[in-house]
Amino acid sequence: MFVMDSQLFRREWSRRRMAANGLGIILFRYADWLCERGYARNTIHQYTQAVEHFGQWRETAHPFSSKVKATEVDEFLSVHLAHCACVVPAVRSRNTCRAALARLLAMSGEDEPDRGETAVCGPEDVLLGAFDRHMEEVCGLSVATRRYRRRYALEFLRWRFPHSRYDIGGLCACDFFGYAQSRAEGLKRESLGVLVVSLRAFTRFLEFEGFCRHGLSAVWPSVARWRTSPPKAVLGGEEVGRLDDVIDSASPTGLRDKAILRLIVGLGLRCSEVAALRLEDVDWRAGTLLVGAGKQRRERLLPLPTNVGKALADYLHKGRPQTPCRFVMVCHRIPFGEAMTRERVRGAVRRVMTRAGLKGGGTHVLRHSFATMLHNRGASLKEVADVLGHQSPDTTAIYARVNLPQLRTVARPWPGGPS
Repeated sequence: MFVMDSQLFRREWSRRRMAANGLGIILFRYADWLCERGYARNTIHQYTQAVEHFGQWRETAHPFSSKVKATEVDEFLSVHLAHCACVVPAVRSRNTCRAALARLLAMSGEDEPDRGETAVCGPEDVLLGAFDRHMEEVCGLSVATRRYRRRYALEFLRWRFPHSRYDIGGLCACDFFGYAQSRAEGLKRESLGVLVVSLRAFTRFLEFEGFCRHGLSAVWPSVARWRTSPPKAVLGGEEVGRLDDVIDSASPTGLRDKAILRLIVGLGLRCSEVAALRLEDVDWRAGTLLVGAGKQRRERLLPLPTNVGKALADYLHKGRPQTPCRFVMVCHRIPFGEAMTRERVRGAVRRVMTRAGLKGGGTHVLRHSFATMLHNRGASLKEVADVLGHQSPDTTAIYARVNLPQLRTVARPWPGGPS
């Protein structure tokens, strides 16, 4: 028996419509799950309608799929919503649908595509499932990287084969140039570069499996790199100080946000690494912080600066709510006491930056600022790379371009000018 059936969905026609949906009884269980975690009535209604929209689309797009998979969610968000013409009450907001479906996957325990139902999947599910296993087992890529590369691969397949009649062996250079050109107008150069790199990796997988001719991956067009672009924007000491000024250190949320900022500004952690930090990762006696296997799937041990350690201690003793959760950063609102996701960490930092009057660049500008400051103080690029967890030295080389004092020492005088 589902209690929320009578408390939240009082209209009989709403209950009948939900019961007839492709997800059926899952919708009522989903509403129960949200209510147990303290979500407001209006939020539960909105999220349930978004999941209902997804279930209606799924009946047509994946009629034989018995379990909701992350690949279906990616396809719904990236392909269907862009051209959605479904009638009310179908929720079309991408942000709302993404949030609602993320909670649906969390409820079902699905963070990655299910790999046990290939017998009833469509052709793109089989191909993308094999691509995901290749990225994990052969390339060793993180969950986040695999997710967006699957999404780009799906979008390309839908563009090139709109009728789902895949002829992978017939792919040629004009397909790659045509797709890159069709996406170039709506993307920044950096985003277009990520798309091309992702699809080049997908093509290499097709070559590896013998689905297309070898050497085809080299045909993907290249995107201009940072060498011809201006340096990344960074914050100065005064701007970083303004972040502390706008935080209410007397409130539990303020103590948490201050600890988050200290971890990013003082150690250069990524938002995902802040969210993944556990209580046992902090060694107070040794004064070290163990950053778990993140984007590069490698752990690294960092020294714990005094200001960062004090901010963490203040939060743990005065601000963090009583919860059995072992993650350091937890939610102070719904879902209360549960671990913060990287999106929530990013949102907390952006709210502080907005209050401080700092716009543009996103949360990654804080990481850039830390790395630039570290390099300006004399740390080598290798040392900066070790702290940031970079695998390729080319990724860290960008910080040499903003170290003006060091660049002046190697700059040669202009012929005929003052020496």
